[in-house]
Amino acid sequence: MRVEFGWFLDRAPWAFRSPGLNTVRVGRQGLTQLLQTRLGTTRPEQPNSHITRVQQYLARLEAADRPDAWFHGSFEVDPWSTAQELLWARDELVANGWDGSLPAGQVSELVRCLAGLESSDLPLDPALADDVAALPEALESPLPLGISVIELQHPRPALPGIWRRILAKLESRGVRIVEPEDGFRKAPQITVLEAETEWEAAEHAARWLAAGVESPGNTASTGGTAVVASQPTGVLDQYLAGRGLPRLGVGGKSAWRAQDQIIPLFLEVIWGPVNVQLLGEFLSLPVFPGPVRAKAARALQKALAQEPGTGGPAWQQALAEIAADAELGPELAGELDGLFSTGLLLEDGNVSGAHLADKCQWLAGRLKALVPFNEALSATAEQLQTLLALVAGLPRVSRRDLRRMVSSVVAGSSSPLAAAEAAPWLRLNHLYELMDDVSDVLWWGFQAGTISPGRRWDDGDRRALAGIGVELPPAEALAALTVAQTLAAARRCRNLLIVQVRQQDGERVDGNPLLEALVADQPEGPGDSDNDATPLPIAKRVESRKRCPEDLFDGDLWTLAGRQARLVPVPARAAAAPPSSFELGPRHDLAPDTLSFTQLSTLVGCALAWVLEKKVRLRVAEADEVPTGNRMIGTFTHKVVEELHHDLAAVHRAVPEPGEIDAKIDALLPRMASELLLPGAQSRLKHLRAVVQETVLKFFRTLSRAGVVIQEMEQDFDKPLVLDIDGAAMTVPVNGKADVVGIDTDGRRVVVDLKWSNRDSYRIREVREGRAAQLALYQWALDDGGGLDAPTAYYLLKQGTFASTHAAFGNPLEAAQTPDELWQKTVRAASFSVAEVVNGRIAAGPRRDAELEAAGQPSGEQLAEQAGRFHAKPPCNFCKFDTLCGLKGDFS
Repeated sequence: MRVEFGWFLDRAPWAFRSPGLNTVRVGRQGLTQLLQTRLGTTRPEQPNSHITRVQQYLARLEAADRPDAWFHGSFEVDPWSTAQELLWARDELVANGWDGSLPAGQVSELVRCLAGLESSDLPLDPALADDVAALPEALESPLPLGISVIELQHPRPALPGIWRRILAKLESRGVRIVEPEDGFRKAPQITVLEAETEWEAAEHAARWLAAGVESPGNTASTGGTAVVASQPTGVLDQYLAGRGLPRLGVGGKSAWRAQDQIIPLFLEVIWGPVNVQLLGEFLSLPVFPGPVRAKAARALQKALAQEPGTGGPAWQQALAEIAADAELGPELAGELDGLFSTGLLLEDGNVSGAHLADKCQWLAGRLKALVPFNEALSATAEQLQTLLALVAGLPRVSRRDLRRMVSSVVAGSSSPLAAAEAAPWLRLNHLYELMDDVSDVLWWGFQAGTISPGRRWDDGDRRALAGIGVELPPAEALAALTVAQTLAAARRCRNLLIVQVRQQDGERVDGNPLLEALVADQPEGPGDSDNDATPLPIAKRVESRKRCPEDLFDGDLWTLAGRQARLVPVPARAAAAPPSSFELGPRHDLAPDTLSFTQLSTLVGCALAWVLEKKVRLRVAEADEVPTGNRMIGTFTHKVVEELHHDLAAVHRAVPEPGEIDAKIDALLPRMASELLLPGAQSRLKHLRAVVQETVLKFFRTLSRAGVVIQEMEQDFDKPLVLDIDGAAMTVPVNGKADVVGIDTDGRRVVVDLKWSNRDSYRIREVREGRAAQLALYQWALDDGGGLDAPTAYYLLKQGTFASTHAAFGNPLEAAQTPDELWQKTVRAASFSVAEVVNGRIAAGPRRDAELEAAGQPSGEQLAEQAGRFHAKPPCNFCKFDTLCGLKGDFS
């Protein structure tokens, strides 16, 4: 057998140009496994062996740990990472021939620690490092090897000492060792395509590959082309497919794929306090079928959107719906409640590995049931079983350690948008894998093909270890080996086209120092020296080989790195903005069934947004509906006021005590604002608590001093609204809830709407300008014949101020028009907007206003004022459809 051996060839393809029988191409792992097979020293393959070994080494650290141990400080803070780091160091020593003995002389505490751990009686499974270390002794066996020649990719002195010893053993057994010939190949012609973005680079790279197929007269043909892909090729594959060429199908590893998020998210949301944002993500994972059945997940997501926490009325209502569903049932409802609400694990509860493993059995069972329907989930199920085997015997599991284990077990997976397709070119991961002579090489993702720095050992450790036969190659030597092999591989082609970009994913990209080495290896050409024959600096020589996309065109002729293509002009297709309005013809089916204030303001402000939401029924992902920020705080504070009122009404009191407010905050946090209980939110919660205590107390005191008695909170109303649609009457029910409804000393109905926002200026200005349509709607909806002059107000919770025209709330504002006038304008606006919709004229409010302004015509607000209609501000700040209407300017 003929063996081609190189330090970097474990991932390299087999012979491309001259394949043959009894020839293999291997790296360190491949040669080790080949020799083990011939010598009969193979061992069973263990799944997830690295994870198991880290756990075993952690056990050794636990046994050796004491307050004065060298690793004690790190181990106390992060046991898993400490064990992993020390195991890597141990394996590097063993892979270079270390037998665990402590060398004489001055050595670092690291080496002393590793020697002590190596003498432990606790088990540690062997790895590749142990297999390599055992080869010199195993080669003493008389068993035949069946290997006639080993051809080295690099000179023998460049290899670490233990590999030189292995090669010497093989040579003593009659295996011929052939070192590479030096200097007979010429350096390639290097061209560097430097584009601004990956998309621009991909267009020219695909054209260059296509030119080799379409034009046999070029200086190279694709039959002698190699493509090096050092980074994902998703963008390049799109351009290749557009030219009818095979895709490379190289995908980047990522831990953020939906399937790989099932275990990490589940293990986050079963701990308390619950993180509702992560729970929303877990329930809406784009995996089909999902870990939580779809109908049950939607019910819980709806509850989280109403109350961003678990255990409250909305959560209980969702559980009741699940229990009542014939397909789901009460058993599932109880399981979900126990997992995500009532049975949450607590960090300070000394959670054992057995308890955690028992908690995860629900997910294990669910994954097992889903594998027949989604085969990709089998890997996730195996990962979960591996994790459970790791934690099952632990007396205590902390969330920190669990996260470290999860990151080790659930490694990122690679899932390209399209799989690799059969291609006439050789595909490589790095240029140093090239072992065949080719005409041309395209190096895609060159900047990602950098040199990985090795571990830096102290010079004293290296000298001491050398005394016992352990030769640790310095990091510089391994880097030099990488550079040397890259240069040697480059000489196997005539043209090397390197593709690099200035920015990737919106960020500037650093260069690859290999470029300078590749250029420096070339013989000096006519452009590499000054007029007086003085060699140019290497930076200028590199710059002279760069080509920008705009430099590749000469009329309709495109030229790059020895290949050409004739370009045919195509008509430019300008990006067109979507229309600001749509003419659909009469559409009576678009008439509103009911209206709330939110729907009414959206309909009047932007009919397109209303139609998309209410009639087309477009919606955002459920996870995005879980309230956070001001929306969550406003809902939470509103609930504090509501429940305090119920408590006070039961004992006939009007104003709570500060302690009662504080207790109510504590009671409502888990189910209404649980994210404020998460680690790191203490400062935010402390500030919010002070604000809520003050503003809630002020609210009740102000109403009490004004003689206003709260009768009901969240009072439902439902009243028919008669609209004039092209001269015909249309009745639309208007329904909703009024936040606070009471009665004053004059017997008038009082309505207060609670708001939470960063600034109070908008609501104050709205009342002052007579544009508080929400308050006018409440006055109309709750009017029992007394007119629309009853006291109303906004109470701005964050600022603790009222915005009202009535003196009872302090500092009354002067409104530009009466509530009755405002309501009549609002009704005319509703009539106009509904008439437009049912006649099929659907306008995007802000886009239409912008076009009117650009044309010098009256704006939508001016037209509404002239017609005596209320003009509602378009809800663009909260709209989810601003890309569809073109407001964002992205017309793709």
